[in-house]
Amino acid sequence: MALKINYNFQSDFTHANLLKTEAQVNKNLERLATGHRINRAADDAAGLFIADQLKTYAVSLDQGTRNAQDGVSIAQIAQGSLTEVYNILNDVKSKTIQAANTTDSDSREALQQDINKLVDAIGKIFSDTEFNGTNIFGSSPNTFTIHYGGRKDQHLTITSATATAKAGADGSSPSTVTVGKTGYKIDVTTTDNANTSIETVDNLIKAIDNQAANFGSAQIELEKIISNNETARVNTSDAEGRIRNVDFAKEMAEFTKNNILMQSGTAMLAQANQQSQLVLQLLR
Repeated sequence: MALKINYNFQSDFTHANLLKTEAQVNKNLERLATGHRINRAADDAAGLFIADQLKTYAVSLDQGTRNAQDGVSIAQIAQGSLTEVYNILNDVKSKTIQAANTTDSDSREALQQDINKLVDAIGKIFSDTEFNGTNIFGSSPNTFTIHYGGRKDQHLTITSATATAKAGADGSSPSTVTVGKTGYKIDVTTTDNANTSIETVDNLIKAIDNQAANFGSAQIELEKIISNNETARVNTSDAEGRIRNVDFAKEMAEFTKNNILMQSGTAMLAQANQQSQLVLQLLR
């Protein structure tokens, strides 16, 4: 074997390979520390692009689910209030029937006062029903747009009809409940008016039921959207993880192999550097 002083090929070759192995060990350590196979675009540019797109989609689904859950809350609050209104209207219906069955004007006036108090309670329910500071019912229709996905067309609209109530001032004044574009006057000051009000209250109850059905349908649809979003989010996050995340068992095996190579390379470099010392010993 030729021995040279000016250039040690074995040392240079071993050193170059040792640097490559050291770089690979550092990469192994970084992947094991972060849990990611891709930590920068240089690791896998195409993979990073796809993984980032999947992550963005998953984040959009997650926010869309939270928005849909808010929509469910709106629907539930509205239905709860409408149920209370329905219960009160049943009491109103009983009093209209009672008023239609009496010829005593004083009794009808007392019943009208009772009805007015009940209608006043309905008005308070309408005005106090809100979500996040926004009234669900009011003197004009309210629209809630629920964005449940990452695209601009992924939204569902919940619209509540106008819902107000104006109670009569006393036993001689009728009350009016407005739902949508229809006002329902409840007047039992005369027998004929009481008979008419029986049907009026029936129609009002139907209008309230229609509103409840509207919110109920929205809730069902939103709950399906939430379920679909969650399934899609889990699958999307799983797909992103398969691209971005490291296989710990495989990476640990690679690290162990490269660590052994680095240790042996270090030993071989030390041995290669000793060759120059052999020349000096021969010259003594």
